[in-house]
Amino acid sequence: MNNTELIERLVELERSMVEKRDVDVKAFEEKQKRELVDYELKKTWESNGYSQALVDVRDILREESQNDEGIEDDAH
Repeated sequence: MNNTELIERLVELERSMVEKRDVDVKAFEEKQKRELVDYELKKTWESNGYSQALVDVRDILREESQNDEGIEDDAH
């Protein structure tokens, strides 16, 4: 292998390492964005009172359950 080939291979290696680094940095940035969105969503959810939301969901499920029982009673 002569010097020109060696230099070409080193340049290719450097390029691939830079590309890999860029991909890793981009993936890290995306992960950080998702974590920030998750944190903001959790913070908003808590500040809006998630306990009230749970009560609302429970009430909705209770209503659906009663409606389902009413439909079954009508079928008999």
